Amino acid sequence: MAAGRHLPPLQTLRAFEAAVRLRSFTRAADELALTQGAVSQHIRRLESALGVSLFDREHQGVAPTARAQALALQARQGLALLERAFGSPETRPRVSAAAPPVRLGLSVLPAFAQRWLAPRVPGLRASHAGIELDVRPSAALARLDGRDGIDLAVRYGPGAWPGLKSERLMDEEVFPVASPAYRRGRRLRTPHDLARCTLLRYAWQPWEPWFQAAGLDLVEPAHGPCYDDVDALLEAAASGAGVALARRSLVAPDLAAGRLVRLWDIGIADVHAYYLVWRADSGKLPAIAAVRRWLRREAARG
Repeated sequence: MAAGRHLPPLQTLRAFEAAVRLRSFTRAADELALTQGAVSQHIRRLESALGVSLFDREHQGVAPTARAQALALQARQGLALLERAFGSPETRPRVSAAAPPVRLGLSVLPAFAQRWLAPRVPGLRASHAGIELDVRPSAALARLDGRDGIDLAVRYGPGAWPGLKSERLMDEEVFPVASPAYRRGRRLRTPHDLARCTLLRYAWQPWEPWFQAAGLDLVEPAHGPCYDDVDALLEAAASGAGVALARRSLVAPDLAAGRLVRLWDIGIADVHAYYLVWRADSGKLPAIAAVRRWLRREAARG
């Protein structure tokens, strides 16, 4: 049997990608001019074909699983290729045989790829038709050694990596968030109320610096749910499991959708930041410079 017969229908992929990106079957239906039932049917068929659950059904909506987020990134890139290939002559980029597009491998952390980068990638395609961005979400540190296919990386850390060029992309603000329904909707009035809350822990983001900024005499929690994945942490908070300490850039989609709310105006600047990292001897420096400029503009927009 031909391999193409195993591929999901194009409309199913569109519905799936939109549902993951918008984190809602209803909003995906509105965007695609479908009914909510039609989007749900597409998702059920895809889950049946793959033999896995792609969304956690919650009281306030749906939450894509880690598998769904990884698949959506690949589906999004594939759909973009089809749009460029079969779009109208006015929107189809003209690429001459003498100047083929430059393929640029970009390494990013999975949560940053899904929550911050993915909604912005269409803007890069529109403004830089000569660059094919190959987004590689991974928690592993890319080597940028010319053999791993990575030309540019977005790293979160102190900003100094031997043998590589780097520049600061953006700082990060950290603050507590919770579901609007947490504690049955009873409002947390002051930071002191956290003493009676379940504090969700993240392996790389201690609570104590925020406690100090808020003037709380609390110590780092030693018990309670602990996560090593940002998506799992924020999904737990959205489900009402407790209060999470979140990074502004990663929690922004949940705040905009109303799945999470910020608690108070007290935030702290994280000791780490996002950096762009590349090799000074790369053979793709002009394309790398163009993507760096674009990323800096997007970061400046917030």
